Amino acid sequence: MYLVLVLVLFSPLVVNSANILGVFMFPSISHQVVYQPIWRELSLRGHNVTVVTPDPLNDPTLTNLTEISVRFAYDILKENRLQDIVSKDANPFETFKRIFPLMEKILEAELESPPVSQLIKSDLKVDLILFECFHPALYGLAGRFKAPIIGVSSLGIFTAGHDSVGNPTHPVLYPDIMLNYHSTKLSIWGKIQTVVYNLWSRYYYHWVVTPKAHELARKYFGEVPYVGDLERNVSMLFLNVNPFMYPPRPNVPTIVEMGQMHIKPPKPLPEDLKRILDGSPQGVVYFSLGSNVKSVNIPETLRRTIMGALSQLPYLVLWKFEADQLPGKPPNVVIRKWLPQQDVLAHPNVRVFVTQGGLQSTEEAISRKVPLVGMPFMGDQPMNVQKIVNLGIGLGVDPATLTEEQLKKSIIEVVENNKYRRRMEEVNKILFDKPMSGLEKAVYWSEYVIRHGGTRHLRSPSADISWFEYLLVDVVFAVVGIVVGVVYFSYKLAQFSMEFRRQKIKLN
Repeated sequence: MYLVLVLVLFSPLVVNSANILGVFMFPSISHQVVYQPIWRELSLRGHNVTVVTPDPLNDPTLTNLTEISVRFAYDILKENRLQDIVSKDANPFETFKRIFPLMEKILEAELESPPVSQLIKSDLKVDLILFECFHPALYGLAGRFKAPIIGVSSLGIFTAGHDSVGNPTHPVLYPDIMLNYHSTKLSIWGKIQTVVYNLWSRYYYHWVVTPKAHELARKYFGEVPYVGDLERNVSMLFLNVNPFMYPPRPNVPTIVEMGQMHIKPPKPLPEDLKRILDGSPQGVVYFSLGSNVKSVNIPETLRRTIMGALSQLPYLVLWKFEADQLPGKPPNVVIRKWLPQQDVLAHPNVRVFVTQGGLQSTEEAISRKVPLVGMPFMGDQPMNVQKIVNLGIGLGVDPATLTEEQLKKSIIEVVENNKYRRRMEEVNKILFDKPMSGLEKAVYWSEYVIRHGGTRHLRSPSADISWFEYLLVDVVFAVVGIVVGVVYFSYKLAQFSMEFRRQKIKLN
């Protein structure tokens, strides 16, 4: 009887097996680890999922999953030096202009690969499309397969992306992610810059990037509606953000904030790592610059500075270094080309995490309650590191001006001063106190879109009006026109009255 009641109560939420297409183009494991749980869980729920990705799961137990690997895209990213394009010291206007040609190059290479090309030309029936919303050409998938589409991002999105669903984009309260502003308490110059960038980036995205993207979409997807129109009909945007790293904002219903998508329960460490960490009761410094910066790629002078600082520490250092040898390696440093980061951070002897400040690494540290020393190089890393400092969960250093003494002092301060770990515990409690996980949200709303064929009923009216109407310029013009008309009529009436009195005096 209980089982029958459950089935009756929840039957409206049941979704029969659907055909889902996922296209996650960007070759970065820090991005892909956010998307992988979504397509994995949708497959486990009985949906037929086809995914284009540079990082397939290759899990034979997922019988409803077809993965098309585009791992060659990593070579394109390496050749074009992403770190230079999105360097923290680069001009944000130039960065915005340079990032789209790189994404176009990656996207074209992936779309031209035989497996992806065959997929696009196939007669595959699609009920839902999930895609990484970094380039508007991919909105053409909605026109090609005649299916609702959900954009997914491993972090925030550009200001222009919020326009597609009518989300509020106050330039001072919510500066564009490319500006790396970490506070709304901006100087007057900062406010001017963010307002100018807000207007310019919208112009450049809608009038330069989008028309080019439409030509790209027509080349690979055939005659599809204008991608700018398809973008404005996106069903939802899934953003992997959290209220500590991004300011809380009044989102429209079609924005879903996921957060902590890739966080998993700790697993046992490999025996050799466990032995090393267990044997270091004095404390362990975990050092990793992530998947895009890579310790092996940093300048030699910076590497020597880092090694000089690490050699003076009274702790063991576990360094993710992507080569077999590290010339001049200090005796207290252990290197590995790859490390199970979440499991390492869960070990009780790990006292501090020296990180590049990526969003995923920061969330992993918060989940394991390990304070941080941030060393930002590019993208959103400077903003994230400043947030780490503002939250009181760690310190930040600048790799461009770093000295041995500065890095050594920062690490020792974070390890020895318990205020950072106490604050990290407070942040952890707040961040993970929520009714649903990010993955549960993503799966629920994906199936919601399938059930209802889109989310037109949730669409904000602000998405369908021009900036002219949104800013009430038409109302202002109308009111000014009325006031001017009344003043002019009154003036003319006064002139007429005075002339009439003069004429009357003359006649008398």
